[in-house]
Amino acid sequence: MAGALHVHDLILLRTEPAVTFPEGEPACAYLNPNQRPWVVVRRERISDGLLPVGMRGSERNERCAGFTRWSEVLETRRPDELRLLLAADSRRTLLAFQTLAYLECRLAGLDENWGPGGSVGFELASGIPAVREGSDLDLILFAPKKLEITEAQNLWRIISSAPGKVDALIETPFCGFSLQEFVTASPRKMLLRTSDGRVLGSDPWDLSNGESC
Repeated sequence: MAGALHVHDLILLRTEPAVTFPEGEPACAYLNPNQRPWVVVRRERISDGLLPVGMRGSERNERCAGFTRWSEVLETRRPDELRLLLAADSRRTLLAFQTLAYLECRLAGLDENWGPGGSVGFELASGIPAVREGSDLDLILFAPKKLEITEAQNLWRIISSAPGKVDALIETPFCGFSLQEFVTASPRKMLLRTSDGRVLGSDPWDLSNGESC
């Protein structure tokens, strides 16, 4: 992402109409017209100054993709900022929040920035209940420099020991990829998520040999 915003950042917009949709597509039915919406920055190229954003409803399958302008952004929350926030007392017993607390202790000395995405990140940013009893923890870890396979394996060993299921996504300057797939597939090709779509590649820090899929 250009500027100060990156994929997975949560942003608070001025109004619900601040979100626009491609011509011919209906407005998102899950936006509350009585609330300033929290949306997440999507993985897509910026076009005509529009930020690609995603909206969510109360159910897992309730998702919408739209766009907004920089001028509509009121607040931003990065994943590494969100992990330092606490859920409401009545919500902390949910397994996803317990998993986040567990990893906060185990990953305290990690050099890379990391934090929650998905429903956990959304609830911590907005205060709107989104996490369910069976929710996984989406963990986003930013790795501008290449992770050696042994370092990645040690990292996955810690993350996979958490009390709840964790979907760990590594973000490089070029793409995102599954940490679990990286430690099990390397050096074979794996799925890389880029702003231009998904490709197969073996080096997430060098996409010169990527193949579209």
